[in-house]
Amino acid sequence: GITCGSEGFLKEMHTKLYPVETSVRGIYIAGCAQGPKDIPESVSQARAASSAAAVPLAQGRAVVEPLISEVDQGKCKGCGVCKAFCPFSAITIVDCKGKPRAKIDEALCRGCGVCVVACPAGAITLHGFTSEQIAAQIDALTAGV
Repeated sequence: GITCGSEGFLKEMHTKLYPVETSVRGIYIAGCAQGPKDIPESVSQARAASSAAAVPLAQGRAVVEPLISEVDQGKCKGCGVCKAFCPFSAITIVDCKGKPRAKIDEALCRGCGVCVVACPAGAITLHGFTSEQIAAQIDALTAGV
């Protein structure tokens, strides 16, 4: 699940925007787990990570991402292209009645849609954003243009 850089250290989601968040929701990094750093920088990063972890605890609930990819098992060929392209390692290929099929781990999926575009069989949709919904939004935006 958690992405590592080429040096073997844990990788943050985004260096500037999400410096303590990992590719797995709810798991944060601090200190030398991310790379060599001095003690003051490690302490500062630990404060940021603990603050980020405290938000759902203080609210008493965790926010679940509504945008999650779904696999139509009837269309899926189990080729693994989606797995290769998933930046969050949320897709595995499993045996389904003797045939390989893609399975999406909802805890790891961030709803980016890369797998939807990559799937050659068109077996993956982004829950909440079907092709029809996107086409309707485009039509609404271009109406009267």
